[in-house]
Amino acid sequence: MSSDQMQMTVLGTKVFGRNNLQFMQHPKPAACTLSPTEVLVRVLYSDLNPVDHHKLNMKADGAAVPDHRSPFVVGFGGCGVVEAVAADKADDAAKSLLNAHVVFLADPSRDGSYAEYVVCDRRVVAPVPAGGAIASHEAAAIPVAGCTALESLEKAGLAISSAEAPRPSAGEGRRLLIVGAAGGVGSWATQLARSNYPQLDIVGTASSPESSAWCEAMGCTSTIGHDEVESLGGGRDGSVDHILCLSEPTPKLFASLAEVLRPYGKIVLVVSGEGIKSLDLSFLFFKCGTVSTETVFTSMRDGYRLDQAGQLDTILSLLDEGRAKAPISKGWEDERSGWKVANERGGYIDAVGSGHSRGKLVMKISS
Repeated sequence: MSSDQMQMTVLGTKVFGRNNLQFMQHPKPAACTLSPTEVLVRVLYSDLNPVDHHKLNMKADGAAVPDHRSPFVVGFGGCGVVEAVAADKADDAAKSLLNAHVVFLADPSRDGSYAEYVVCDRRVVAPVPAGGAIASHEAAAIPVAGCTALESLEKAGLAISSAEAPRPSAGEGRRLLIVGAAGGVGSWATQLARSNYPQLDIVGTASSPESSAWCEAMGCTSTIGHDEVESLGGGRDGSVDHILCLSEPTPKLFASLAEVLRPYGKIVLVVSGEGIKSLDLSFLFFKCGTVSTETVFTSMRDGYRLDQAGQLDTILSLLDEGRAKAPISKGWEDERSGWKVANERGGYIDAVGSGHSRGKLVMKISS
C-alpha cells in the first residue's frame, strides 16, 4: 500500500462474528482502478438487513477472515452520491451518474456499504428523483429488501410497474399470502403489491398484535398467525393464488402452503435453511403448482442478468408518485441512526439481526 494512498473509515472486522465489528482505516478505492461500468459512491446511508448478520456469522466467532477479504466489510445497499467514475474509460451510462444522488446494490463479493465509500456497478445503481419527495434514509431502505420483494412478486405472478396507474379493479378475485409480512421484505412486498393491485386480497402472517397492526398499515387486507395458514382453506381447490414465504420452509409450513395453494398457483421461497433440502412436492404436483426461489444477488453473480437498476427506478418512481411509501420502522430516529450509535449493543445493527424488527432500518454513514 502506498504511503500516500487516501484512506477511508469502514466498520469492519478481521475475524468473523457480529460483535467483532470495529471502526478502522482502509484504502479508499481510486478512480483509476474502476472498470468502465463502475462508479465510486460516497455513502450517505447504508441499508441494514439480516443478511449482514448471516455473512458476519457464517463462520465460528473469532475465526480469521481470509486475507483477501480482510477487513470484512458487509452492507449490501444504500444511498449516496457518485463521486467518481473510471478516469478515462467510463461508459456513457456510468458518466451520466457522476455527482448524482443514487441508490445502489452492493456486490457481496466485494467490500460493502458499512463504509464511507463503496464501488458499485452502474447496472445496480439508479438516480433518486429530484424534488425532495424521497428522503435519503427512505431511498436507502430500498435496495436489498425492495428488489427482493419486487423480484419475488414477479416470480409469484404479480408484475410490478410504475408506468401508469393500475385499473381500480386490478387484483380482484385473487389472493396473495405473505408469510412473515412484518419484516423488511414483507413490508416492501405489501406496499408494492398494493400499489399495482388495489383489489388484491393480501393476507400476511404476523406474530403479535403490534405486527398485525403494522402489516395492515402497510396494506394487508388481513393478518393471521404464523401457524394459521390452513385456516384460509385448502384441499383440491385451495384458496391462495400467490405465496411469498419469507420464513424457513419447514416441512410443516411447506405442507400448509401446498394445502392452501390454488391450482396453477405460485410459491416463492426467499429463505432457505434445512427445510429446503426435503420439500414434499407431491400435492403441488397434482395442482400444477410452481415453486421458485429468490436471492437478490444471483443476477450479479450471473453477469447482471436482470435489470436491477430498472427495478430500483420502478420503486423510486412509485415512492415519488405517492403510490407507495418506504416502510421505515416506527422506532427509527435519525439521531440514533449514525453508525457509531447503530453499532452499540442494542443499536440498529443488533435490532435488524434480532429477527423481530418491523419494517426497515438504515444506518447513517455521512451527511
